[in-house]
Amino acid sequence: MPSAAALCADLRAGAEEPFWLAAERSQLLSGPMRARCPTSAGAALLAGAALLAGAAAIGAIAPAASAQGAKPHGSSAQPATRRTKTAILAMPSGEVRNGTEAIVVKLNGVPAPHTAHPALSPKVSGRWTITGHEEVFRSASTLQPCGSYTLTVPKSTTAIGDRELGKRSSERLQVACPPVRGLQLALAHLGYLPDSFEAASPAASLRRRMTRRLAAHLIYSPPRGSLRPDLTSAPALSWGSFENVTKGAVMVFEEDHHLEANGVPSEQMWAKLLAAVVHKYRDPSPYTFVTVSEALPETLEVHEGDRVALRSLTNTGVPGAETEKGAFPIYARYVATTMVGTDPNGVKYDDPGVPWVNYFNGGDAVHGFVRPGYGYPQSNGCVELPVETARVVFGMLHLGDIVVVS
Repeated sequence: MPSAAALCADLRAGAEEPFWLAAERSQLLSGPMRARCPTSAGAALLAGAALLAGAAAIGAIAPAASAQGAKPHGSSAQPATRRTKTAILAMPSGEVRNGTEAIVVKLNGVPAPHTAHPALSPKVSGRWTITGHEEVFRSASTLQPCGSYTLTVPKSTTAIGDRELGKRSSERLQVACPPVRGLQLALAHLGYLPDSFEAASPAASLRRRMTRRLAAHLIYSPPRGSLRPDLTSAPALSWGSFENVTKGAVMVFEEDHHLEANGVPSEQMWAKLLAAVVHKYRDPSPYTFVTVSEALPETLEVHEGDRVALRSLTNTGVPGAETEKGAFPIYARYVATTMVGTDPNGVKYDDPGVPWVNYFNGGDAVHGFVRPGYGYPQSNGCVELPVETARVVFGMLHLGDIVVVS
C-alpha cells in the first residue's frame, strides 16, 4: 500500500492516479491525515516512489494475464467459420392441381441475389422472383392444362452466406386437367353444348374481354352460376359430370380443330380450347343431335338447333335385341362397312356393304338397310333407315353428335 506521504504528494501535484488507488486515497486523506502532507522537495521524492510502485504492480499483473491466454491489445484474429451447404427445404413434385398457381422452391436461407433460378422444361413464359427463403415462379398465363413439365434446381443455387447446393435436383410435374365444370363452361360458351352459363357475377363471365390467364383462371376455378338450356328438345346436360353429352361436345370440338375425336380432354385439346375462348371462336354449325322414338310408328328426327331438319320412319331392335335407351355420342362413321353378329334366334349374320353407318353405342348404329317397310322393330339393335334417307342423314352428322333413344 502507498504511504500517506505519497498520496499527499499526488494531491498537491494534481497527478492522475490509477483507478485502483482511488478507494485507498479517499480513506487516507480523510480527517487529520490531510494536515500531515509534507511540502515541496520531499513531496517530489515521494511521488517518484509511488510511480515506481505502480509500475511494478502493473508488471506483475501483465504476465498473469498472458498466462491465462489473453490476446495482445488490438488483435482481431477470429477462428475460421465453416459455411453450411445450401439445401432445398421444399419443392413441388407430382401433380400441380392448378396451372395458374405459382411454383415455389424453398431454400434453407435467403437466395443470393445473383444465384441461378430454377427452370421449367418445356420452357414457360413467366418470371422468377425471390420472397424470403423462396424462389417463386409465376407464369404469364398458365402452365398448359393436362401438360407435363420437369422442374430443375441448378447445382450452383446458393443461399446468402452458404456454399452452393452442389448437386442438381429435378422433379417431374403433371399439371391437372381443369375440372369438368370448367370444361363445360368453355364448351357452352363456344356453342358446343346446348346450354348457356349464367354467372352470378358479370365479372366472372367468359363474355367479357378475355386474356389467356383470365380464361385459364375461370376454367380452373369455375365461378358460381347456373346453366340455362338453350334448346327445348336437346339432351339434358348434367352440370359437373363428364357424361355422354359433354363427351360428345368434346369430340365435335376435337374434330373441328383437327384433333383425334376420342372425347378425351388432352393437353392439345386444352391448348386449342383456351385459344378459342380468348379469340371468341364459335362453333360455325348449329348444335345438331338425333332423336329416335320407339313409340309406334317408330321415327327418327335430325335436329339442327331448334329446327327439325329431317324426319323419317325408322326401325329399332326386336325383342331380345332391343335398342338401348339413353343419350350416346356418335363415335365412328363409315360410308360402308361389313356388319357381323348373331340375331336373337342364334343365327349368325355377315352383311357386307352396309351403307352410311354412324355407330353410337357399341354395335348399335344409325345406318341404311333395305326393308319391306319401316316404322316398327326389325333390327338386331341398330336404327335402320331407307338407304337414300340414310345417305342424307350421314351428311348432316359428325363424330360426337348425340343420338337420343327414348
